[in-house]
Amino acid sequence: MKTIKFQNLKIQSKTYKNLILNNISKVLDSGDLFLGDEVKKFEKFTSQFIQVKYALGVSSGSSALYLALRSLDIGPGDEVITTPLTWIITANAIASVGATPVFIDTSDDFNINSDLIERAINKKTKAILPMHYAGHMCKMNHIKNIAKNYNLFLIEDAAQAFGASLNGRMAGSFSNVAAFSMNPMKVLNGFGENGLVTTNSFRLHNKIKMLRHAGTKSDYRKKKISNDCYHVSLNHKMDSINATALNISFSNFKKKKKKLNNIAKYYDENINNKIIKQKLLKGEVHGRYAYPILIVKNRADFIHYLQKKGIDSRVFHQPLASNSPVFKKLKNFTPVADYLSKQSLVIPFNESLKNSEVTYIVKTINKFF
Repeated sequence: MKTIKFQNLKIQSKTYKNLILNNISKVLDSGDLFLGDEVKKFEKFTSQFIQVKYALGVSSGSSALYLALRSLDIGPGDEVITTPLTWIITANAIASVGATPVFIDTSDDFNINSDLIERAINKKTKAILPMHYAGHMCKMNHIKNIAKNYNLFLIEDAAQAFGASLNGRMAGSFSNVAAFSMNPMKVLNGFGENGLVTTNSFRLHNKIKMLRHAGTKSDYRKKKISNDCYHVSLNHKMDSINATALNISFSNFKKKKKKLNNIAKYYDENINNKIIKQKLLKGEVHGRYAYPILIVKNRADFIHYLQKKGIDSRVFHQPLASNSPVFKKLKNFTPVADYLSKQSLVIPFNESLKNSEVTYIVKTINKFF
């Protein structure tokens, strides 16, 4: 039996593949390989799409989050409130700048519980860093108000949420600075590691621009490479080949997102109600990175059942970031996140799924219950 994959990163269309190869060839012929016109084009369309003043392409989502924290001078002695139910990079980025992650429990929608944030704030707290799980928006208006009331920075980990919005406002536009990932698995996908940092601050934009280029004021467009270093940093530049691939992906973004929305709608309406699905906020557009579900029966038995039926699935973010060996020494009480980590999984969710495969997945899941 052919397995229905959780993700399918293979390019299905020959026309699309040839377009990518042709554009890469043009970049190679130009010799404009770093921070060139393709990167500039990528930054322009993403800033317009996300509705922010500035966007900077970087080498990965990890770099984007690290640079976001660095730009705000968050460092040793500082604490950053965040979620334990996330890819480890969220916590690692905080620790990498010398700060301490403070893990707050989640709600049953997989996102940080904004009602618990205030009780964790103290004199060391410097920022709040929520992550939009699977592309589902956190309660950003509430979190933004808390940050404002306590004079804290707000950083969005929007790695999974490109294209998500809440009441018409895009993910990545609520915060002082936001970080996106655009690796091959994301909805706006490149074909390698890629990232984006967004902000409305001219000062932060200029600082991140230096930080991504070893802390210098070097400028490839002006052919100015300098050792005149203002910040201790490494290289986090986006290259032109990745940028041109992302620019082509963006031309396919609306079509891809429509397909994912249709699959999600079918899952929402037809999967057995004994399966708990991620609920949307009023006025929300989901980013549709993945389709997480909560299993009330034994998850291991369910995963084994799906495997026997030729359906791939994944367990995301296990153990919790707060329970990983490097952070386990921190005192955390996150019972909801613990439960979600042990009982949730994601099912196949990608644009290459055929209608017959989506129908088969739903029928197979329902039969188990």
